[in-house]
Amino acid sequence: MPPFMRGHHTRNSSQTSSASASSATTTPPAVYIVKKGGHARSSSNSSLASCDPTSTSSSVGSAGLESRSLHHHRASTMPLVMTSSTATATTVAAGDSGSLKCVSSSTSLHSHSRSSSSSNLVHAGEVIASTGLLRGKKKDFVVLTRNELLRFKTRSKAADMFPSLNSIQRHPSNASSLSSSNTIAESSVPSLPLESTICALDRVTALFEVGPMQIEVSFIDDYSVPRSTILQFATRAETELWLQKLYASIPKRTIAHNISAGTLDSIRAYLRVRRDYYEPAFKAFRIVIQQQHAQPKSSHKGATSSDDLTKIANATTHAILVLGHYAVHILAVDCKPPSMIASAHGELHPQFTPLSSHGIVALVHLAMSPRDSTLYLSFRAALSPVRSLELASCAAKDVIQSLRSSLEHLRPCWTEYPLTMDVPEYVQDEPLVPIPDPTPDLKDGNQSYGMNGFNMTLAAYCVAFGIPNAIDNIAHEVYWDEDNGLVFQLLAPKKSTGLTPTSYGVLELLCVMRALRWNEAFGGISFAGISLASLQDVTDHYAAIELDQTRTANSRRISKFMKILPTLKLELQLLMLCSTALRMLDLSGCVRPPKYGQEISERASGVIDALMHVAKRATSNVDSFVFTNIQIDLYDFDFLVDVASSRAAHLRNIEIAHCGLYERELTLLLQALEVHENTLEGLDISENPGRISVYSLNESLYRFQYMRHLYMRKLLTTSEDLPLLSVDTLSNMRLQRLVLDGTRLRPISVKHLCDYLSTSRSASLVQFSIQSCGLTGSHVGDLLSAMGQSPAKQHPDLTVYVGDNPICTAGFDVFLTSITELGTNVRRLSMPRIEFHKEQYLCDFFTMLASPKCKITHLDLSLLLIPDADASAHACDLLGNVFARNTSLMSFNLTGETSKLQVARIGHGIGRALERLSENSALRELYIEGNELSVDGAMLLAQALTRNRTIRRIHLDDNEVNLQGFTAIVNSIVESGNTVVRFISRPVIDQAKQLRNLRDLCGNLDVEIAVLKQQKRSSSSSDKDGRDRFPELTSKVEARQKAGETVKVLEMEWQRVYERLDKWLKRESDPSSTAGAGEETEDQEKSRKAWERLRGTGRPGRKISAGGRVVK
Repeated sequence: MPPFMRGHHTRNSSQTSSASASSATTTPPAVYIVKKGGHARSSSNSSLASCDPTSTSSSVGSAGLESRSLHHHRASTMPLVMTSSTATATTVAAGDSGSLKCVSSSTSLHSHSRSSSSSNLVHAGEVIASTGLLRGKKKDFVVLTRNELLRFKTRSKAADMFPSLNSIQRHPSNASSLSSSNTIAESSVPSLPLESTICALDRVTALFEVGPMQIEVSFIDDYSVPRSTILQFATRAETELWLQKLYASIPKRTIAHNISAGTLDSIRAYLRVRRDYYEPAFKAFRIVIQQQHAQPKSSHKGATSSDDLTKIANATTHAILVLGHYAVHILAVDCKPPSMIASAHGELHPQFTPLSSHGIVALVHLAMSPRDSTLYLSFRAALSPVRSLELASCAAKDVIQSLRSSLEHLRPCWTEYPLTMDVPEYVQDEPLVPIPDPTPDLKDGNQSYGMNGFNMTLAAYCVAFGIPNAIDNIAHEVYWDEDNGLVFQLLAPKKSTGLTPTSYGVLELLCVMRALRWNEAFGGISFAGISLASLQDVTDHYAAIELDQTRTANSRRISKFMKILPTLKLELQLLMLCSTALRMLDLSGCVRPPKYGQEISERASGVIDALMHVAKRATSNVDSFVFTNIQIDLYDFDFLVDVASSRAAHLRNIEIAHCGLYERELTLLLQALEVHENTLEGLDISENPGRISVYSLNESLYRFQYMRHLYMRKLLTTSEDLPLLSVDTLSNMRLQRLVLDGTRLRPISVKHLCDYLSTSRSASLVQFSIQSCGLTGSHVGDLLSAMGQSPAKQHPDLTVYVGDNPICTAGFDVFLTSITELGTNVRRLSMPRIEFHKEQYLCDFFTMLASPKCKITHLDLSLLLIPDADASAHACDLLGNVFARNTSLMSFNLTGETSKLQVARIGHGIGRALERLSENSALRELYIEGNELSVDGAMLLAQALTRNRTIRRIHLDDNEVNLQGFTAIVNSIVESGNTVVRFISRPVIDQAKQLRNLRDLCGNLDVEIAVLKQQKRSSSSSDKDGRDRFPELTSKVEARQKAGETVKVLEMEWQRVYERLDKWLKRESDPSSTAGAGEETEDQEKSRKAWERLRGTGRPGRKISAGGRVVK
């Protein structure tokens, strides 16, 4: 159990106050909260003056370590007293050169000689052990040198090797302990018998306490077999002193850091199978897993029996901790028994037993003891309790720093991490080694616009939550928004795991939520159209454990009431609280509608009340909310009005379109929003059933002098003889987007709009949409004329939408005249779904477009309706004049549609007009889908493209263009060397139609062949008569074979043409095409630059609190 769950960590609950007063050098029991200088290695105790913890390893060098492979073995107790069961056991002795070798206890002991450099005494004293069944107390004498830990049966035998021990007096207060002394450089002594070498210090893997007066030393013996030894002392003070000396004497790099190359290769293969291998992040360390066990029963006079010590030692497990790209893996290594080692040849090949795996981003707490090599790792996956690992390793510091580096690598856009650490300050302050980003071949195609950093974080959470393959199912995109910067949008899953096609599973949604929680890359997050209903009925019962340590972006604690919220509310609130960059949340249609008959609180959406609760307290930077297509009930509406009336919420944008609000609710909401007159910039009240008073509407909107976006689609108003929006109201705002689609505009409303458009206050407009407003040609002409007469220059990107209005009913000539008078004030005009009652109107419109007075650059004339199914030859000739004479039109949309109810298109005669493209010098983009161009029209278009050098993009699907026609178009581009064309849409609909016709023919032939075969079998005529009666059977079979072969050939030919086109469009060797192949739009450029700025200030290795804070 980690310290943050217990309040503090104390390994030995039975410690008494007498231990703390026993010696000045005794380290008191510590909660792992470290002050500066508190680490044992930096202790200034005089007894360590000559002890160099950075000393090199003893004669078992690192080269030897690399040649051995680690084998998993339950920690074997190396008893301090030889009993009958171990009389023939193999013991370890030191050779003449100081190296370790195997000897038998029944043989004579080898002599040992220690040079002055290898036999420096650090500490010595007696340890207590049991004598088997008699349970008597026996003491062994242990000597700690700079390189080894040695055991002798008696003090006198130790003094034979270390004569300086004779000059050291026993401690007067305890006969079984020796006072520490400075390191004594021994002179050369005669070869004397040594009982055994417990271990070389450079082969120690872990050192930790297992009881009030027991220390466990885990190490790897000379045969790469993991072992453990328990040292038991008489007093707590002596235990603390030995722990200090041992910990200070162990080298900084031991065998815990060194793993053989063969073992590392096997681990790499293990990670590759699990798709978790990334070489810069790959690390492996030897560890010991400390199992939770009960305090051992003590024998008389407080001693612990050897059986109990064996149980304690066997409670530990030697393993390897592996850091992959996304997860921490704990692997046990199965090895051969020690008896087989002597006969084994070459390097052993380990077999891994995975003990556990934990996602790195699920790490919530790190703790490291300053007194020994204990290490705590606590992980928490979604909807699960915290799982803590109590480990020990001499590489504890390197494990912690590697984990911190991995966290910064996996979360490149996070400035704070939900991680707490109880570590020494020197570890906290040590700079991290950054892990480089994946190479370009590992990145996704959209990495330049911020996708790669988020994809890596999302993949890490998928692994941490146990759904590693979900990353292939979660679809999302990032786009640039002028108001919010980079916006993350969750798209429909590639394969739905929920009840609807737009539903994700609970864990998939939680992965996305967690990856976004602290992300500082995105200014907006959109879940529009994605069902979040699966989170509405889920509650995380273990969230309180993690939230106790979580702080908001403003370093505030999480409210205790949030810990009991449903998961959907909790995650949305934490999105708002934890990110400082987030300003917009789009939840359009993300929750299921309420069911009638439920309680008011149960019918609530579950998201509005959660978000408004945070917004009211001004604890978040989110000030733009989109609740479109969410049915707002009374319970939600009360929260909405409460926040709208609070100035602290600083609302910037609110969209409540199609939310089922009535007149009273709309009026109350607009009145409540008046307190945000200096901050509100966007409002959407479209498609609500309430019939609002235009008087109260103007009175409220007049106060919003900073309003930039106003959407009032399909708004129902009262029958007052007042304008929908007065000129004073419009002039007082700074509108950039005014959308009135579907709202009936009376003549008085048109007049006020004309007055507003003719003033300089309308110069900021970028979008003005009045589609389906019932306006005649004269009304639209007056509005366009007002724009043309404006004294201020209009915005260059201003687009006017006038589609689906009865323009041809009255004043069509006024409409045509107004277009020619626009000049350069309005250059983008969209008029789809216009019904030309007479073809003459269409001819007049084409004539106007061909005149030099028309300065329109972008025109949308899609889905136009004419009396006949296809336009006449005269109308197509006039359209050809537009292509040939117009010098301003850059984008022309002539998309058609053919359905059972109506036909809206130019028709197959458009091919005659496209032939005139060879004379065009301005057009850049052309849309001609759904016009039945046919093969003849495709041939004419191909001829035009051989000479045209301006068109870059052509959309021509659904035009009855078969393989022959499309091949002609591709050949004309390639063979003429046309390097201007950047895109030609694939005619996938036409391809499907052509192949479907042939497959239908094959199906019909199969039916006919089956009928004929049945008739032939049932015929009672002779074979000769049968052959005469069914001569067509053979011809049908041959026709079926030819049709099948034709289908295969067509599929291959279509694919070949596509490949040839792609190869030409993606050419890189042509210098003239370098500007187009990688050409990016303005929004893409903004997105890329914003992402590059963000990545430039947030690389791994930066000095921030993101690596976790030290808990005081």
